[in-house]
Amino acid sequence: MSYAIRPANEADVPQLAEIEKEAFPTTWPATPFKRELSNRTASFLVTYQLPGNRRPVSSVSHERPGEGSDITTRGWRGLWDRLFQRNAPASLTDNPADYVAGYVATWYMTDEAHITGIAVRESLRGNGLGELLLMASIELAMRHQSRVVTLEVRVSNHVAQSLYSKYGFSQVGSRKGYYSDNHEDAYIMTTDPIFSPAYSQQLTSLEETYKSRRGDVALGLG
Repeated sequence: MSYAIRPANEADVPQLAEIEKEAFPTTWPATPFKRELSNRTASFLVTYQLPGNRRPVSSVSHERPGEGSDITTRGWRGLWDRLFQRNAPASLTDNPADYVAGYVATWYMTDEAHITGIAVRESLRGNGLGELLLMASIELAMRHQSRVVTLEVRVSNHVAQSLYSKYGFSQVGSRKGYYSDNHEDAYIMTTDPIFSPAYSQQLTSLEETYKSRRGDVALGLG
């Protein structure tokens, strides 16, 4: 099964609300997705299944404008040429494959990209979609010239913590009683600078491993 990423659009709002309710049933008030989609300091990406054997194409690289290194050029460009798809379907009415499987929400503040939520439909969990959404959010943070990516995670959510640690997030602090449903604490987790050669090399390796395990994916970030 091959999956793709694209920016969310207004037609996705009912599905985004449905996924949020399933993944975070105690969230109150619900996220005003329609309003948030027009927020220039935020992004919402969704994942959906590619129809048939459609193969993604792209000419996108991960170089910071004006900068370049052998690691970035050889590692990122070759990989993302295979992974990116520029022209994702626009709505469910255009293509049934546009059924939203999950989403990631990110806010951009000064030099930080702050992931505020990753959610996947319960019936599709275990297919690596949360990891795919995380990869896409890091890629988009690079496009926004963010220095680091940061997020909060429940102290009891060891599965998510493991995934974030795998992608270079480290615990840098905590927020007492952060979650309103049960007043559970949250860990603050942040990456090292995402344009550093070491992080780029780590991310390239993770992307290659994901592709070898999960098959082709496409990140059509607009």
